[in-house]
Amino acid sequence: MSDKHPNDFTPRERFHCATPVQLRFNDVDALGHVNNSIYFQLFDLGKTHYFELAHGKAIDWNEVNVMAVNVNCDFLEQTRHGEPLQVLTRVASIGNKSFVMEQVLVNTATGHYKSVCRTVMVHIDLATGAPSRVSDDWRDAITAMEHPDRCG
Repeated sequence: MSDKHPNDFTPRERFHCATPVQLRFNDVDALGHVNNSIYFQLFDLGKTHYFELAHGKAIDWNEVNVMAVNVNCDFLEQTRHGEPLQVLTRVASIGNKSFVMEQVLVNTATGHYKSVCRTVMVHIDLATGAPSRVSDDWRDAITAMEHPDRCG
């Protein structure tokens, strides 16, 4: 478990995408809590939901031109089967070739942050696989999600 204080993390109201998640029986290990590898699956569900909301449509995963290049996770509290959970997702910053996503797994009944994840996503050229400038499509979609007041 992390020794960081919950106030060290982004406040809940800064997230514009909430994805309800349900734990499965096999997500829980012999110790009675959610296995650490499952958190990354839940965060991936949140990323998928965020991308679809931002783009306003289902994503064609054969055309996705972003990929995770770094993922860091702080485990704050044990998560147990039956907890009401959701993944909160936001883009914290966007650069020339990458953007940083922040995500929180939160118990919706208590408001407790269970885990916090930070992922660096790089925009890539699908033909070469090399990093490329974040496209206007992605930049506009992220801006609309994170700063709706800036959009027409």
